[in-house]
Amino acid sequence: MERLSVQGLGGVVIFADQADRLAAWYEKHLGIFFNREPDSHEWRARLPGQVSFSINQTKHPIGSGRRHCETSWAVEDLDEFIEKLAEEGLTIEERQEGPEGDFAWLNDPEGNRIELFQRQEG
Repeated sequence: MERLSVQGLGGVVIFADQADRLAAWYEKHLGIFFNREPDSHEWRARLPGQVSFSINQTKHPIGSGRRHCETSWAVEDLDEFIEKLAEEGLTIEERQEGPEGDFAWLNDPEGNRIELFQRQEG
């Protein structure tokens, strides 16, 4: 029997205590713009490759100190992106360069870890 495998990533969903505030943070700092249906508790963005990124309001508080999700975002120029975030008052917690690319990490306002990466050319 042939082994089945997924065909790609359909989307990522983050659950948040303050979804509207978190969606605004992603719009301001990462340039991800969301749509929301009236009376909906879900903010949805369509990314290149038809990948969906959503932030949903939780029904019950998540609680502090719990990381529920880490997202990884490709950027064209990591140094420039980090500089822009610093100007906006955000702190990069870790930076690493490797054979596959350059990486940086920070957290969103609800504690979800964000990885930014720039692929090595070649």
